[in-house]
Formats: sequence, C-alpha cells, structure tokens
Amino acid sequence: MDSTLTLTPLIREGTQNANGTFKSGRHFLDFVVDRESLWGALGKRHDMVSILCAEYPSDQTEKAIGRLLLNAKADLPNDRRSFFVCSECGDLGCGAITAVVEREGETITWKTFGYENTYEDKILLDAYSTVGPFAFNATAYERTLVQAMNLLRRAVVGR
Repeated sequence: MDSTLTLTPLIREGTQNANGTFKSGRHFLDFVVDRESLWGALGKRHDMVSILCAEYPSDQTEKAIGRLLLNAKADLPNDRRSFFVCSECGDLGCGAITAVVEREGETITWKTFGYENTYEDKILLDAYSTVGPFAFNATAYERTLVQAMNLLRRAVVGR
C-alpha cells in the first residue's frame, strides 16, 4: 500500500533569549506522511526546519525539491538527501536529518533515515530506525512536491 505525502505549513517562532541571542523565526513546510508529522518524528528534537523553508533562498529550495524528485544529485555522500537542516542557517555542517530516496517503476521510497553532518563520516541511524520506509505513488508524490514553492509563497504572505 502506498503512503500519502502532504506538505503542511509550520512556524518556528523567533525569540530573543535572556542572554541577548536570537532564535530566528522560520516558515517551513512539514512532510506529513500518512497524517503523521515527519518534523515531529525527526526534526523537532534537533530544532531543525525542513529543506522547504521560506526564509532560505528560493534557488536553494528549488534545488532541494529537485533532489527529492530525483532530478538532481544527492547533497550528501552515499546518495543521501537532506530533509531537515539547521533552523538558523540551513547549513549541512550544522547537522541534517537525511534519508535515501529511490525510484523503482512507479514507486518512490524514502528509507534509512539518519542524522549526519558534512565533517564526520558517520551517519547516526539507530535513533531513527522506527521511521519509514515510506513508499509513494510516483505521480502523486511529484504532484505534491511541485506544489511546494506555491505553498511556501502562501505561508510567507500569511505572516
């Protein structure tokens, strides 16, 4: 049975801490699989946002969508693609939640979620072993991701 993917707008509220540092506000799209928040399962505990973040440059968001559509090369070694990144800067060096995305016929699969960064060779998989794999109908999957830029624009207008 295929999983269903939807994209839901979320907001990471910006705040100023007592010591004077800031936590930037972010508008991003959550990956919701079978009505379960992937951000809640993976990104929240690391204070990450998805790669579909309105405050990051639109060309970077378009590249991220291309990677998930398998139209562009993976952004990490071992053919792994980022899903959640640093909420302040989006840099993979700060750490990212990643997975393998594969296509076989009319099925797109997300599997082997993990935490990694760009300065260590290891991928932490154990804490994420209960998430996925998810198999999507390729046509529905592509339709959902193609809508991401419009959803982000609407999320920004709504703020």
